Amino acid sequence: MVSKVYFPTKIYLFATTIFSMIVIFLYLFSRYILKKFSKPFQELNRSLDRFLRDSMHEINTPLSIININIDLANKKIGNNRYLKRIKAASKTLSTIYDDMDYLIKHEKMKFTNNQINFSNFLQERVDYFSEIAFQKGITIDSHIEDNIYIYFNTTKLQRIIDNTLSNAIKYSFDESRIIIKLKKKPASILLSIEDFGIGIKDTKKILNRYYREDNNKGGFGIGLDIVKQIVDESDISMQIDSIPNRRTEFSYRFKTNN
Repeated sequence: MVSKVYFPTKIYLFATTIFSMIVIFLYLFSRYILKKFSKPFQELNRSLDRFLRDSMHEINTPLSIININIDLANKKIGNNRYLKRIKAASKTLSTIYDDMDYLIKHEKMKFTNNQINFSNFLQERVDYFSEIAFQKGITIDSHIEDNIYIYFNTTKLQRIIDNTLSNAIKYSFDESRIIIKLKKKPASILLSIEDFGIGIKDTKKILNRYYREDNNKGGFGIGLDIVKQIVDESDISMQIDSIPNRRTEFSYRFKTNN
């Protein structure tokens, strides 16, 4: 009879080595397969990115021409309800264009901050959207404190205001009103935009990209996703209060050093 002594430690080491080699092989093989599999999708994404950039460039020129000619027509023939409707529609398109442009550029561009007169800037955006609100008979009631300054990026601030205000107009009831407040607090600046309309059923989902509670209102569902990105990266406190079929209020608290 022949006997042989087995050492458990060697057996465990051998088994562990074999198992590790199998895991490493599967990992490398999986990466290879995924790389091959994802290559067409990466190329598709690059193609879509080029298409969007080219499309944005092509859209910008005719949109600018439309706006310029509307202004010239207004000066020539005076106030005209049809021109006002066209102007309001072109401003809505411009807001969508600005959102798409921001989505394309925000990861590739460096957005620098500068001192902004928040009070004047907000009033300018309110004046810009007044024609769109007028088409629905909506009154914008502004309570903007004077000489409030903020160190922030102009493009990002405009995206926050424009998307929130355009949504307020879109989802407000006709002949209602929108209340806008800008106040200086001890260590922050508070911006709130309140509308009286269809409200929001799910205030968490509303911030997801492409999510829309009412598909009949149009849009792509990207505006509030952009706002959420800016809020998160800029350490802004955001609050949404809504009662369906009654009201919605978006509040933004910008931190200040003083």
